[in-house]
Amino acid sequence: MGLGTYLKSKLFFGHLFLSTITFFVLMLIIFMLASSYTDHGETLKVPDFNGLSINQLDKFIIGKDVRYEIIDSIYDPEGKPGTVFNQEPEVGIEVKHNRIIYLYVVSTLPPQIVMPKLVDRSLRQATAMIESYGLKVGKIKPVSDPCANCILKQLTNGKEVQPGDLIKKGSFIDLWVGRGQNNEQVGVPNILGMTLCEAKQKLNAASLSAGALVFDKAVKDSCATFVYRQSPNGSADNYVGVGSSVDLYLTTDKSKVPSKGNDTNFDDDDDEK
Repeated sequence: MGLGTYLKSKLFFGHLFLSTITFFVLMLIIFMLASSYTDHGETLKVPDFNGLSINQLDKFIIGKDVRYEIIDSIYDPEGKPGTVFNQEPEVGIEVKHNRIIYLYVVSTLPPQIVMPKLVDRSLRQATAMIESYGLKVGKIKPVSDPCANCILKQLTNGKEVQPGDLIKKGSFIDLWVGRGQNNEQVGVPNILGMTLCEAKQKLNAASLSAGALVFDKAVKDSCATFVYRQSPNGSADNYVGVGSSVDLYLTTDKSKVPSKGNDTNFDDDDDEK
């Protein structure tokens, strides 16, 4: 059989078909073996960095075949400064060897902000600004001054702080508030049943402040308490001077909070009687 006749014969096409199939099968086996070989031992589980201090990191990664990089620090008053609190990728994720693990740590110092100007503003405006800046309202001191309900001084830690000064976020700001020449009077709001934070906001809005805080013995978290008594009591007919303080009695037992119409909101003088 000549070459030309063979190339046109069924035998040639049969051999060609078998050769093609064999080639593709062999290539598939080779790719599968190569993939299995390259993937074998090339991944590892991400270790847990959470809770480690910055000084422990270099020693921790020895033998783990990973690297780390601290990409951010965030201030957390409840966290331990200089420790890892989050990581990417997460613990247990399969990654390739020598992978960089990105870490977030607790900042050692709280962020600082620029102190706003509160002087000459009303007490309500000042307290709203304090909270919006991430600060906290401290003590409110009534001072004799012609400008009733005006902020006369802004202080922190007993020292006057000026607008533009850098101050730690979360600091308490004490305010001196003018009484007015005529000793302006304001009504005492009824804050029974409110949480401590709600009560303080209500008093500040009325140009008053929280005085003594008397907690039940069982109280562990002041933020979870409710006002069950106040002195002086809240009434539309009960007036006190601008900037006056209201003593609060706080509990976590809601059954102690008087219901509406139940007049258990008495002053200390009534208690003595």
